[in-house]
Amino acid sequence: DTMGMRREQVDRVVRFSQYFAALAQAEEAGSAIDVQLDAPAPLVTSTLAAAAGRYAAKGVALTSHVPADLPQVRWDPQRIGQVLHNLLDNALRHTPSGGHVDVRVTADHRDLVITVTDDGDGIPAEHLSRIFERFYRVDAARDREHGGAGIGLAIAKAFADAHGGSLTASSMGSGHGATFTLVVPVGGPAAGG
Repeated sequence: DTMGMRREQVDRVVRFSQYFAALAQAEEAGSAIDVQLDAPAPLVTSTLAAAAGRYAAKGVALTSHVPADLPQVRWDPQRIGQVLHNLLDNALRHTPSGGHVDVRVTADHRDLVITVTDDGDGIPAEHLSRIFERFYRVDAARDREHGGAGIGLAIAKAFADAHGGSLTASSMGSGHGATFTLVVPVGGPAAGG
C-alpha cells in the first residue's frame, strides 16, 4: 500500500512538472511558434477524432460543424492542436455523463473562430475574469478530483496570444455550461511574434 501511494505521488509530481514545462514553453511561444499556411478543417477534425474515444467512454456527446471550405490560415498547427486538445479536455472534465459538447468553426476574411460549447458545470460570473490564470481553479477540490492542474487553459491562452489571436470564456453561471471562443487571424501573427 505504501509503495502504491508513493508511486502515485511520484506520478503526480512528474505530471505537474510536465504541465509546468508546457506552460513555460507556451508563455515563451511568441518566438517559438512555427507558422505555416494550413487548411484548418483537417486539424480540427483530427483533434475531434482523437477526443472521440474519451467522450464516448464518459457518455458525453461530441458534435461539430466544420465547413470544408474554410480559408487557409497562417498558424502553428501543433500549437493550435494543443489549444483545441486542452479545450476539449476541459469541456469533457466539466460535462457530466449524458451531457453534450459542440464545436463550431466559422471564418471571415479576417478571423477564424472556433467555439467549444458544453452544457456542463458552467462558470460563476465572479470567476470568469480569472479562468485563464495559471493554477487558478473555480473549485479546487472538484478539479483535483477530476485531475485538473489549473494550467491547461493558461497554456491555451498563451498559444492563442502568440498567434495574435484571443481565447475567451463565457457562461451563464453554475450549471449552465460554458463557451470557449478561440479567434485566430487568418493572416497569422503579426511580424515579430
